[in-house]
Amino acid sequence: MSEQPKFKVTIDNITIDVPAGTTILNAARQIGGDVTPPAMCYYSKLEGSGGKCRTCLVEVSKGSEKDPRPMPKLVASCRTTVMDGMEVKSIT
Repeated sequence: MSEQPKFKVTIDNITIDVPAGTTILNAARQIGGDVTPPAMCYYSKLEGSGGKCRTCLVEVSKGSEKDPRPMPKLVASCRTTVMDGMEVKSIT
């Protein structure tokens, strides 16, 4: 069985490697401390939860080379998965 690819993401100048498919919120939780944005409506075991209250908004200042969408932009960290090389700023 092949191992899931790891993506390098930088949140508030702290770089971490996380498996593909990890949300920005869960990557920030792995770092911990003040890096973790607040989240009121997200519950990982409840499918479809999250993204409604917008308390977990973060600024994505850089996406990946594969995703040339304009940056920076605000996204719900509980609903947005990381991309390799992504740079995120917590606005809390």
